[in-house]
Amino acid sequence: MQWRLLDLPPLTAAENMALDEVLLEIRGSGRSQDTLRFLQFKPATVLVGFHQSIQEEIRLSYCREQGIDINRRITGGGGLLFDENQIGWELICDKAFFGVGIPNANLFRRLCEPTVTALRGMGIDAAFRPRNDIEVAGRKISGTGGTDCDAAFLFQGTLLVDFDVETMLKCLRVPVEKLKAKEIDSVKKRVTCLAWELGRVPASADIKAALADAFERHMGINLVPGGLTAEEEDLLAERLPYFQSQEWIDMVRPTYEKTEVVQGARKSPYGLVRVTMQLNMPRRVLKNVFITGDFLSFPARALFDLEAALRGQPLNTEHLCGIIHDFFNEGHIAIPDMNAEDICIPLRMAME
Repeated sequence: MQWRLLDLPPLTAAENMALDEVLLEIRGSGRSQDTLRFLQFKPATVLVGFHQSIQEEIRLSYCREQGIDINRRITGGGGLLFDENQIGWELICDKAFFGVGIPNANLFRRLCEPTVTALRGMGIDAAFRPRNDIEVAGRKISGTGGTDCDAAFLFQGTLLVDFDVETMLKCLRVPVEKLKAKEIDSVKKRVTCLAWELGRVPASADIKAALADAFERHMGINLVPGGLTAEEEDLLAERLPYFQSQEWIDMVRPTYEKTEVVQGARKSPYGLVRVTMQLNMPRRVLKNVFITGDFLSFPARALFDLEAALRGQPLNTEHLCGIIHDFFNEGHIAIPDMNAEDICIPLRMAME
């Protein structure tokens, strides 16, 4: 089975994010072929997940002072620093290729296996770590995420090549629920990169070649280098201004104004969920709610629909949790390895 290998020069954050949407949308409508894409960023970029707020996750003043770009992924997950050293990979393909409609633990393992194989080929004893990471001796070296559109999936992974811990800590507001200590030594116990494991920085071309070979072998495909189609180029030019706009970057923006705000957060083995609620106390109703965190949801906009269902509701904990449970039970949202209670628990914490 022939796939396109798309390996463009480094792009800006807005260009990469707009291209993600374009590739997924066109593949989802059946007007392009399955693709393995490599991506790199220039300049360095801090990315938040689709459901995250940049005000909560990023130290904006530092990033602006250092010329570090800021943008938002179309996929879920947590904030990350994607500097010019790192390499990302993406699969944009028909859902029928994997034979599943909603990603599960087995699919995430299957998606990570090629990267594990490529790393082992470089002499690194890598292994899959549920739910969707790759580790070396317990330290994370790669994370994955994904989203969907119509008949297509987009899955992506980031491979840490030469990790800058100091800059990462200065860029990201690392929440205490994720990390007990913010010192660099503590971070190094949780993450690693190719440079630390090999004692050198491999050439980007060698890393990409190893990944491409592993994806071909694991997935039974033949990768053929190719560029963007005319339709993809035209749609990219059309969508790029939106992905450069503050409207996109600030899409998740809790606005507290003059009402009372309460917040609850819970870190589970599968992700951090934070519930921020803006309350109208005189009327005893939920004026606004923001459900954010480093998890994945399918479809991508489902959380926004859930937030809309909760707005304007009475401030009754069990009533609000009932809406959340109904939303999950009726199939309006799927979060791999998580359920309605993973949102209800931080909601109850906030209400208390």
